[in-house]
Amino acid sequence: MERPFPIVKHPDPGRGTPVLVSIPHYGTEPLPQITGDDYCEPRFATFCYGFADMFARDVYGDLHEHGATVVATPVSRMFVDVNRRRDDFEHLDGEVRSRRGVVRTHTMREVAIFTRPLVLTDVEERLRTLYDPYYATLEDLLTALRQMYGRVMLLDGHTGSARRMGEHEVILGTRHGTTCARDLTDAVAAIFTGYGFTVHQDVSGYAGGNIVTTFGQPRTRGIHALQVEINASLLTTTPRDELVAHISRGDVPARAEENIARARRCLRDVLEALPSLLATARDS
Repeated sequence: MERPFPIVKHPDPGRGTPVLVSIPHYGTEPLPQITGDDYCEPRFATFCYGFADMFARDVYGDLHEHGATVVATPVSRMFVDVNRRRDDFEHLDGEVRSRRGVVRTHTMREVAIFTRPLVLTDVEERLRTLYDPYYATLEDLLTALRQMYGRVMLLDGHTGSARRMGEHEVILGTRHGTTCARDLTDAVAAIFTGYGFTVHQDVSGYAGGNIVTTFGQPRTRGIHALQVEINASLLTTTPRDELVAHISRGDVPARAEENIARARRCLRDVLEALPSLLATARDS
């Protein structure tokens, strides 16, 4: 029997809250038909893990135990990135090319990852199988939570690239205040700050991906959406300048257990605070 897609974790009966947690870069699995022979270089097989958000499942994956509904994808975003626009790829002369889009076919240096070019029908099949169900599931769950509670918070959880985030520890993205009420964002920021994290909002490149852009409709639907990026360098004791080489060898970086535990405690406090905050939030 095929397993359900995407992964959905519900809170125990009677413990639910008006919070949905999306983890779009949770997965590290390749597509089932992909083998080692499909990669132009053997080391490219490590991209399945390298493109995932490091330790995202450890930080966000158990939040259903604290009242949230959790949605995640087991498949690496190397094959389908559900936080990108559905049409975020190039199509030229029958071949799909994408370095950082909804699929990945080439490295940032334009080196082909796979031995067989990806064609449009392949991409459409992937999107129908892995992208569309993710968005349909988010829509159905958000609608149900809104009907139950009136207002809903969608937290889109990430652990961001240590190289790209630099010295930023936590970035909250709201598409510059359009997807989430400012008082809610500020309240979440204050909780992270209370745990010793340095927090910034709507930093360039981290203002919010396609999920918060699509579903964050506080004025018209009472759905507030907030992207949370925690710098992956905080979650590992492997030095930042060694991370890429470490992952390229297929190694899992060493865990920074105290920081992972701190992030988990912080998020649990966020979940505890959100129901009362949502009840009095301004939807504009």
